[in-house]
Amino acid sequence: MSGSKPLLVLKQCMLRVQQFRSQLFREPISLTIEPGQRWAVTGPMKTQLLQVIAGQYISVPPTAREYPFLEKKAWPASVVSLITFESPIRPDYLAARYESYREAEDATLRDFLQASFATSSNTVTDRAAQDELYTRAVSRLNLTGQQDQWIMTLSNGQMRRARVAKGLMRSPRMLLADEPFLGLDPTATADMSRLLEELAPAPHTVIGLRTHEAIPEWITHVAIADEHGVVAAGRKEDVAAALAAQRAVRSDADVELGLDLAALGLAYTPAGAAVPAIDLDHVTVAYRGKVVLDKLQWTVSEGQVWHLRGNNGTGKSTLLSLLTADHPQSWNSRIKLFGEPRKTGRSNYFAVNRDIGHASPEIHAIFPRALTAYDAVATGFNVGSFLPPTAASPNVTERDAGERDRRISALLGYFGVDGAARFGELSLNDQKLVLFARAVVKNPRILILDEAFSGMNDRNIALCKAYVREWGGTVIAIGHVGNEIPQCDHYIQLLPEQKYETGAVPRSE
Repeated sequence: MSGSKPLLVLKQCMLRVQQFRSQLFREPISLTIEPGQRWAVTGPMKTQLLQVIAGQYISVPPTAREYPFLEKKAWPASVVSLITFESPIRPDYLAARYESYREAEDATLRDFLQASFATSSNTVTDRAAQDELYTRAVSRLNLTGQQDQWIMTLSNGQMRRARVAKGLMRSPRMLLADEPFLGLDPTATADMSRLLEELAPAPHTVIGLRTHEAIPEWITHVAIADEHGVVAAGRKEDVAAALAAQRAVRSDADVELGLDLAALGLAYTPAGAAVPAIDLDHVTVAYRGKVVLDKLQWTVSEGQVWHLRGNNGTGKSTLLSLLTADHPQSWNSRIKLFGEPRKTGRSNYFAVNRDIGHASPEIHAIFPRALTAYDAVATGFNVGSFLPPTAASPNVTERDAGERDRRISALLGYFGVDGAARFGELSLNDQKLVLFARAVVKNPRILILDEAFSGMNDRNIALCKAYVREWGGTVIAIGHVGNEIPQCDHYIQLLPEQKYETGAVPRSE
């Protein structure tokens, strides 16, 4: 019976990257996944291993990768669904996230999910079967109340559930979810974990986790993959030592800043003015009768480091968009940066963001992949553009160009990133480092770190924390994982029903 046959068997399998005719792993890999087992994949090459499980790459020999449970009645690619959770936001959608406008191609959640039926990979063609599959997917993922909501207005947690629902629309036999908890608050993480647990065995579920992430209790087996191949695989308790060793290699909290910020022109110099860096005086944001922020009062003194907290959907992104003038309701005299009221006609987007450095998932999602790492960091000197400044840029002197080069080269050297490498060819870890360097390279007066360290290994998180600690400027940080934010001295917590609270952060945190 197919129900008792292994889902996947890799036996001394070499994987070839077709376009480069190179090997994916240095050594052959072996792995068997049986029905009833609940697997998590982790390690530096966990995404690639998930792709192998999904049928990608060329198996050498071809018989070294098999799916016995399919009994050769289906092509693996048609019944194995791999879900990733990269942001789908395009440049023209950024304002749509804040309800400022819609375009003809904007989609509701219903449209987003049902569009999967039009793809060649979907084998469900009967209309009645499609309707039943759609209804079941929406119900299983608790999205019934969001079916007619614009896809770009969904919270992070809702969007992740929508991605899983879209994966179910293909009626897969196996569902692979890579980093399903990335960027989720603890409540949303628990909800997503429970949903993934309840899916199996229809479909069988495998998840990909970053090395430092906690492994859900319902997971029974773990595979660890690095550049050599599958270095450990088996029952969760049997690979605990190997997992601990992976985490120890990636952990280094005692990092000293290896840059002379003052000599490089990167040392923060306080303005010395007796006005707050940020002052929000009873600010309210609402659209279509829905209040998102209600009479918010928030004062940030120059040089303070704040942790902006709150579950997904409580308004964190909206609050940040007010600071960066991305939100259409940000032109409000109740919003002040360094004592300057925000008013239409008196200030503009470029003037506001001249003093702000910003790293976020939205910027990462739309950042040009063809730029070199050097040019990517250089774009931090330009406001509202992903083009690096050139010698022909207005009001740029040779001294300015030399100063830029010293800063960029020093930052890339500190983080160990090759400036000549293409941004799109870098690992996720190095892409995050480049975007952090881009945010700090102009020595901003306010630094916004929105999930900026998420996806980095522990060593590079420590490098970034050391930089923020020694820099000493005003910082607003968002992060749901304690290790992925700098040491903060204050917090603002956004709560349900547009409530909030502020306080000091104990040094023990």
